[in-house]
Amino acid sequence: MLAAMRRPYSVVSYVELVNRIHRAMPHASIGSDMITGFPGETDDDVDASCTVLSDLPLSHLHVFPYSDRPGTRATSLADKVDGVVIRERGRRVRAIGEQMVRRFRDSQTGTSRRALTVDDGWWAVTDNYVKVKLDAQRPRNEWVWVTL
Repeated sequence: MLAAMRRPYSVVSYVELVNRIHRAMPHASIGSDMITGFPGETDDDVDASCTVLSDLPLSHLHVFPYSDRPGTRATSLADKVDGVVIRERGRRVRAIGEQMVRRFRDSQTGTSRRALTVDDGWWAVTDNYVKVKLDAQRPRNEWVWVTL
């Protein structure tokens, strides 16, 4: 599917890159975008993607459905995927993403991280993008240390 989407990398090179980043920075939050329902995508393609994703040390996924964009090459491709199928595939991949979020948060439990207070000051986001509720309200945009 990556070749059909004109991506300049392969699944193998992507997996190697993610694993290399994770080895070098085990606390890093690594996310990925996933398109479901690109023209020509088959159930086997989705199964293969889900298998690869399940084994990667990603912290989160941004999953979105394919939709035609006027003027793009993909708009003219054959074998469009039905909208109901696209949404179901998206739910399946999002479920893997939810597992990734839980796994990553669990892996950070007990660590102390620098975090920036956000929103109303009751929340902070760590340097590796874990959002945490604070024990006390702080001014917004203040650096604090939190234990996850």
